[in-house]
Amino acid sequence: MSMLGIDVLHGFSKFIGDYWVGETTATGTTTTMVDNKLGRFGDDTITDFYVRPIQDTNIYEVRRLDSFLSDSGTMTFSPAYTITPQIYQKYELHRYDPAIKYQCIDEARYRVIDDLFKIVYDDTLTGDGYSSSFNIPPAIRQGPVRVFEESPMDTDTSWNLLSTANIDALTNWTPVNFTATLESDSTSDVTVPKYKDSCTRLYTTGSAVATYTQDVANMSSVTASSAAGRKMTFGVWVYYRGFPNAQSVYASITSDSSDAIISQMHTGNGWELLIAEGDIEGKNSTALSVTITAETDSQGTVLFAERAWFYFGDSSRITDRYNHLMGREVRRDDVIQKVYLNFVPGSGNQLRLEGRDYISSLGTGTAQNTRRTEVDGASAQILYASAAQILFEREGMSAESMEQLQTRIALADRRKSEVRDRIVMPFAPSVKSAYG
Repeated sequence: MSMLGIDVLHGFSKFIGDYWVGETTATGTTTTMVDNKLGRFGDDTITDFYVRPIQDTNIYEVRRLDSFLSDSGTMTFSPAYTITPQIYQKYELHRYDPAIKYQCIDEARYRVIDDLFKIVYDDTLTGDGYSSSFNIPPAIRQGPVRVFEESPMDTDTSWNLLSTANIDALTNWTPVNFTATLESDSTSDVTVPKYKDSCTRLYTTGSAVATYTQDVANMSSVTASSAAGRKMTFGVWVYYRGFPNAQSVYASITSDSSDAIISQMHTGNGWELLIAEGDIEGKNSTALSVTITAETDSQGTVLFAERAWFYFGDSSRITDRYNHLMGREVRRDDVIQKVYLNFVPGSGNQLRLEGRDYISSLGTGTAQNTRRTEVDGASAQILYASAAQILFEREGMSAESMEQLQTRIALADRRKSEVRDRIVMPFAPSVKSAYG
């Protein structure tokens, strides 16, 4: 459920009565566009409006009208376009600058989060067997409304194609620019290894791209050709604390294709399950391997890897392993951002936090027309009503007719309430404050 930015803009324009999408009826000049259907308006009645082509040349470039001739439908604007507008070219006409409209739509996201939001999950917290309180990750803007504890997945399954899948020995994996050693369990370290008695420590000085690879020759029950045309998933737990903006850590699947299937980038927050998921091309016959990669700068990098899976199918088999719903209390103010659990999660078990975040921003520039935000035709009405309030409030700061503007703000607010009452939003448990 999402809408393109340009469709959101058109919907908002209709909501506030400022919508016109037309088509030129003659070739213009670099400073004019012609549409004789605008003859319904008198001379200069749309002066100071904004014209924006949405097709062919000069697309999405906004110009303000200097004058308008009703007889010919000629709009004159400045500054000049670099390319002459063509006949049959679609354009928009706005009373309010479309850039300002987009700003109001984006700002409205913050006002309507109780009604319009996206559910987000964060899996970056790891239990240590002692702690029952955790800092809330920044990805969870509201909540968490639920907290789940991981039920660990074993690697010793018939469908896991990897050898030494626990990564608790140095066999069947090949390091390049990594120094691989075993990290044994220690009573003084409750974080590494994650599950078992040992994992693999990977160190690179950062002089070159470092990789840790298992080739198909070391796997079982699979060949490069048997993987052809199949969807495959490689998942591996990797511990990394570092500088994610300067250094990239990820997992990947390599085949005959020139493009590897790459996971999300590690965020540098500790244990994270890196998932590379995609289709192997149908003519694959020679190459098949899985890799942990660190692209680092001169600071060097230390990773720990434990438990990996490579199999036919999608990622949900190893990602949806959070079965235990935990009681929680949330405490938030301008300083404290913590969640308190009603018991201690097991050592090495990941926590999944479910919360809310604002719907996606449309941003700035021409890309805002093709970006998407998470609304549909009905729920978008709530966004439009709040954006209308913001727009008219801004206009009120400099407008002479405050009475008319106040009336329009009141109408927009009433329409927002009406739409909210009609739309059934997903129920979310209430979030307790620190003060009861």
